[in-house]
Amino acid sequence: MITKKSILVIVLFSSISLCFSQNTVSRQQAKDDIDYYSKTVLDSHYSPFLFISQKQYNTEVDKIKNKLPDQLSLKEMTLVMYQVSALLQDAHSNPGISQSFMKEDFSKPIFFPLLLVSDHEKLYSSANTGQIPAGSAILSINGQDIESLFQNMKKNIGGTSQFRDIISLKLFSYFLYLENITAPFSVKYKLPEGDIREITINEGMKFRDFLALSMPGIAKPYDFKIINHKLAYLDFRSMSGNMDDFDKFLSETFSTIRKENIKDLAIDLRNNSGGNSILGDLLLSYITDQKYSLQGSKRWKISQIYKDKLIADHNTESEYLKMENGTVWETGNCKPDFNKFKNDPVFKGKVYVLTGPFTFSSANLVADGMKQYKLAELVGEPTGEYTNDFGEAFMFTLPNSKIQMRSTSSMSFGADCNTSSYTPVVPDILIVPTLQDKINGIDKPLEYILKAVKTNKETN
Repeated sequence: MITKKSILVIVLFSSISLCFSQNTVSRQQAKDDIDYYSKTVLDSHYSPFLFISQKQYNTEVDKIKNKLPDQLSLKEMTLVMYQVSALLQDAHSNPGISQSFMKEDFSKPIFFPLLLVSDHEKLYSSANTGQIPAGSAILSINGQDIESLFQNMKKNIGGTSQFRDIISLKLFSYFLYLENITAPFSVKYKLPEGDIREITINEGMKFRDFLALSMPGIAKPYDFKIINHKLAYLDFRSMSGNMDDFDKFLSETFSTIRKENIKDLAIDLRNNSGGNSILGDLLLSYITDQKYSLQGSKRWKISQIYKDKLIADHNTESEYLKMENGTVWETGNCKPDFNKFKNDPVFKGKVYVLTGPFTFSSANLVADGMKQYKLAELVGEPTGEYTNDFGEAFMFTLPNSKIQMRSTSSMSFGADCNTSSYTPVVPDILIVPTLQDKINGIDKPLEYILKAVKTNKETN
C-alpha cells in the first residue's frame, strides 16, 4: 500500500507533547544538532546525495556552521535547519512547521494576513488582497526588503523550482514569523502607476486561519459543483481525509453526475499537496475499470529509526521490520493492475485533470498515473514534484534544540517505470498563467476546459 505523505499533511498540526522551555541554543549545540541531522539522513534516506554530492553537501554545511553566532534563538535555529535540509533538494525533508516553542504564538493574531502573488522574483497584491490596490508591488514589510526575503525563502526549501515558488507564497506569513516580522505590519508598496504608498495593518491572523486561506484543503478537502449545466467540477484539494467519508462524497457526486446526464468531468488537483494515495485509487474506481498504476516501483532504505517509527505507529506487521538495516528493499513490478476498489457503472465521459506547481506527493502520483494510462486529458502547469521522488517520511527530534525534523526513507518511481527520469508531470495542454492572470484571479486552464466542453456540445 502506498502511504506517501505530503510536506504539509504530516507536520502542520501534528500533536507535539514535548515539554521544552529552553529558548536558545549555543553555537556548539547547534553544530551538534546539524551533525545529528546529517547522520540520521545518511542512515535512513534512500539517496541523500542524488542532487548534491556528499563532498559538496559537507562543504555547504561547514559554511553554515562557520556563520553561526554564539547563541541562536529557536526561530533562528529553525531557519538554519531549513538551510541545511534544503541542500538535499528533497521537498519532503525539512523542519516540521509546528514546533513546540511556537504553540503559544500560533494562537495569536500576529501572522501576515494577505495573500500575495509573484512573478517568481517580486511579490504583488491581487484583486483578492483587499487592503492594497491590485497589482501593487510589495516593497517592504516592517522595514525588511521583501524581494530579497522571498528569494531567501525559496532557497531554504527543497524540491523543484516551481514548488519552491508556490510553497513560499503559501507559507509566506510563516517565514515572515521566523524572521520576527509579526503584527503590526508597516507595508510599503508601489502602485501600478508608479507612486509609492505605505499602509499599516495593525492586526494579523492566527496561523491556522491564514493557512485556511492559502491552503483551502485544510478546511475542506474536497468539493463539487456543476458549472453551466455542462461540466462536473470536482475540486480535490487534499488526500488526507477519511476514506469512508471520501467514498460517500464520491458516491453522491457521481450519482448527481449520472442524474444530470453530465458528460464532462474536471478534477482539480492544483491545491492538492498529497496525503494517502489510496484515496486516489478510490477516485479512479469511479472513472475507469481498466488496468493502471500510480507508480512503477519503490525502493526503501532499511534503517532502525524508521523501524522504530513503524512500531510506534503500531504497524508491527510490516515486511519492512524483517529487513536488515542498511539494505535496500524494492517493491512493485512496473505492471498495471486492476483497481481493488470496484464501482459500477464507471463514468464514461470525457475527463480533464487540472495540475499546477502545488500538485505534489500523492496528488502527483495520481496525475502521473492518469496521464501515463490516458485516463484523462491534463490541463494547466507542470506539477510541483518529479515523477520519481522521495517519500515515506518520518519525524525525528534534534537532541539539543528539540526541533522536529522530517526525512524520507524511500524513492518512488513513476508510472512509466523510467528510473532515470527526473521531470514533473507535464500536462497535455500547457497553460501557464501570466502575472496579470494571477493578479486578477483569471483561471485560464478552467476557461480552456469550459470552452472545449462548449465546443464539443455544439459539434455533437
